[in-house]
Amino acid sequence: MSSSSSLDHKIKTVVSPFHEMLCSLHVLCQPEHHPRRVQWSQELLKAMPSDLRDSIRQLGERTDVWTALMDLADHSGEPMTCRKGIEALNSLPDAELVHLALNNTVPIGTIIQWMHGIRGLEEEELEDAGLSLLDSLEPFRRLLTDTLTQYEESFFRREWQMVQPWVQTAAAAFQQEAEQSAEKAISSLHPRLFAEKGTITAQKAKSYHFAYDSLEHIYVFPSTFIFPHLLIGWYGKALFLPLAVDIPELPYNDSPPADLLLRFKALGDETRLKIVKLLWKGPHCTKQLAPVLGISEAAVSKHLKLLSEAGLIRAKRRGSYQFYSADKEEMEMMLVLQRQFLEQ
Repeated sequence: MSSSSSLDHKIKTVVSPFHEMLCSLHVLCQPEHHPRRVQWSQELLKAMPSDLRDSIRQLGERTDVWTALMDLADHSGEPMTCRKGIEALNSLPDAELVHLALNNTVPIGTIIQWMHGIRGLEEEELEDAGLSLLDSLEPFRRLLTDTLTQYEESFFRREWQMVQPWVQTAAAAFQQEAEQSAEKAISSLHPRLFAEKGTITAQKAKSYHFAYDSLEHIYVFPSTFIFPHLLIGWYGKALFLPLAVDIPELPYNDSPPADLLLRFKALGDETRLKIVKLLWKGPHCTKQLAPVLGISEAAVSKHLKLLSEAGLIRAKRRGSYQFYSADKEEMEMMLVLQRQFLEQ
């Protein structure tokens, strides 16, 4: 039996309006990362009431730019209407809602302990984010429900009517291709996704490998918004993959993302590169950095400000001093953003 035959009948293409709505909200928070949707984002944000626009951005900050909530839409492997998705979110128990919002990075058991005042040994930033969310959970839940409802009724419902034919056509074409050659179909989904020799490999900031035999289901979600992201997820023996749907008449913006340019500019300096290297090894304060770099503390502070504004370092106060450390996840994400731009 060939390796590709073990993928037979595992692939299912799912047209889910709720999934597409969450993708559109992600784009509204980061339009510069989505060249086919920059103009759409600009026009919609301009037409949108300021309170709705602010709510979308505020909720995006608490849900990994809306991508965390996609797990709810994806895990069933079935189409989900926007109304059903909103109802499902609103009915989640508190611990499950926090678990989902934190992108499954904290176990539900730990969250339940937090709810009872028991602090664990989790990464401090995750713990702070979780406790902050628990302290304002009811307002968060209401804001989430109200924002999704208003956005769907006032804006996304019309957008879905426009994109639905394109999504359904692309879904049918991909499913037909998958039935003819599963490996070829999966490998066509993204330049950094490969299916060969019994393994599906996804190259993000890290590489992820999924043996064919370990998977029972592969759900593919078509979207007119998610390009050029390689948005993957997994749950149990199910793998979730994106299918970018192109609408030819949409204008294309080939400008580099503003945050990628900002990071390149921040690193385009010898002293700042030295600072990042020092902070990569461990936290330092300005008083420690100044003599090593041979510059004043004031000059160090200026460099740290630029690196911080670019999102490459983070600060935490310890006693009388502010200690800085490299944000390694953001540094790795910079490589992903660079590849995304070059692959467009």
